[in-house]
Amino acid sequence: MARTRTATPLFGTIALVLVGGAVATVAGTILMFAAIYETDVLVGFRHSTAYYALLCAVVGFLTAIGLMMTRPRGPVAPIVAAISGYVALFVGVRTGILSYAFTHGSVPSDFVVEVLKPHFDKWDLLAPVVAGAIGGLRVLMVAGSLQSSRQPGGHLPQPGQPFAQPGQPFAQPGQPFAQPGGYAPPHQQPAPGQPHQPPASGQPYQPPAQPNQPPAQPY
Repeated sequence: MARTRTATPLFGTIALVLVGGAVATVAGTILMFAAIYETDVLVGFRHSTAYYALLCAVVGFLTAIGLMMTRPRGPVAPIVAAISGYVALFVGVRTGILSYAFTHGSVPSDFVVEVLKPHFDKWDLLAPVVAGAIGGLRVLMVAGSLQSSRQPGGHLPQPGQPFAQPGQPFAQPGQPFAQPGGYAPPHQQPAPGQPHQPPASGQPYQPPAQPNQPPAQPY
C-alpha cells in the first residue's frame, strides 16, 4: 500500500484562506478603483455588469486558490473560504471607492457612511460561490486520493504467519517449509550416491543396504 500524505492541520488551512482573502481584498480594491477611474479606456466594459461579475469571480478565486496546495478534510475549508470570499469582496469594493474619492478631492462624511452601508447585489454571491467551490473541489480530490490508496493491491499474510512462495500454502507453526518435489526428514535421507526410495504406503521403513551386507530386517 502506497503511503499518503497526512491531512493539513485545520489551523494551517484557515490561515492560508485568510492570506488568500487579504490578497483578494487588494485585488478587489484595484479592480474597483479602475472601474470608476475617469478615463475613456474601455469605459463601456468597466461600467458594465460583466466587469463587476469578473471582479467578484477574481476575488473568490484568489481567496481559495491557496487551498489547492493543501490537503483539507471536512466541510470547514469550503465554508471558511466562502465567508472569506464575501468579506474580501465587501472590503475590497468599498476600499476602492473610498480610495478613489479621497485621491480626487474632499469627501463628505455622509458619503463615507453611505458607501460603508451594506448594499447587496446578486452578483456579490459570485465571490463566495467561487471560493466555496474551489475549497469543496479540493476536499473531494483529497478524499478520492485517499479512497484509491486504500484499495487492496494484493493479498498480504496475516500478522504472525510466515511468508510462502507463490503457489505454495503457508507453513503451519512448527512445520518445515514445503520444498519442490517433497520434503524428506533428516533420518530418511539416502546415503550419498544412492537414490531416495520412499517406502510404499503401509510398508515399514527399511534402511538402504550397505555393500557386501545382507538387507536389514524391517522394523
